[in-house]
Amino acid sequence: MYSSPDRPRLAPGSALSLIIGLVLVWQSGAARADLSFDGKNRFIMTGQRMAVTLANDGSTAALAEISLDWGEPTSETSPLPPLAISKPLLRIDAGKKANVEVFYQGAGLPTDRETYLLLSVLDVPPAAKTPHTMNVALRHRFKLLYRPALKSTLDEAMAGLSWAVQKETQGRLIADNPSPYYLTLSDIEAIGSNGQPCGQPIEHLMLAPFSTQPLDLAACQTTSLRYQIVSDAGNLRPYGATLSPDRKSHGSAQL
Repeated sequence: MYSSPDRPRLAPGSALSLIIGLVLVWQSGAARADLSFDGKNRFIMTGQRMAVTLANDGSTAALAEISLDWGEPTSETSPLPPLAISKPLLRIDAGKKANVEVFYQGAGLPTDRETYLLLSVLDVPPAAKTPHTMNVALRHRFKLLYRPALKSTLDEAMAGLSWAVQKETQGRLIADNPSPYYLTLSDIEAIGSNGQPCGQPIEHLMLAPFSTQPLDLAACQTTSLRYQIVSDAGNLRPYGATLSPDRKSHGSAQL
């Protein structure tokens, strides 16, 4: 919510003053961001029903509009996700929590890999109480992964991630995720032959199941990598990999 306690003084008939006044009104407040899923930023759904807790950390009641959408880009003709929200519109009193359930109809999602979805919450602002207040609706998006019964584990998927040096292009690597899991990596850092980091790290990378992704790293003689993989709980697990120009290199967990 953006608000201005003081009304800007405008010169009569001045279009420029009017524009400046509107900018002052817009910049003089702070956006409301009181809703959260009780401190979580990702969810793993393994059955046909999942309960999540929505918290209002603000000092006033909040109206939340909750929806689900595909995480990967889709076309306009793509079907809607085969899931439903128990309470798509929900009022939560200040400092309170409320439970919302996600239902899966049991068909329509792959059974051999995870599906990436986005759980969205639109924080619907109350009506403006003064003529110089602008209310802004904020949308929060949280990662939701639907996970069917899979033969391998997430730990095995993390250990199975491999790296290959692309000989044709100096400094380019190919990340290979042969698992049925989505792997989210953070702070991928190239280490040079002198044992020191070189270039800027890649802050975020999400690898889809059974996919490869080329990475452009610093133009240095990269001999190893340091990176982190996000666990189901949202924690960062450190990994390292020693690169070989002749074969794929797998990472290992770092203590």
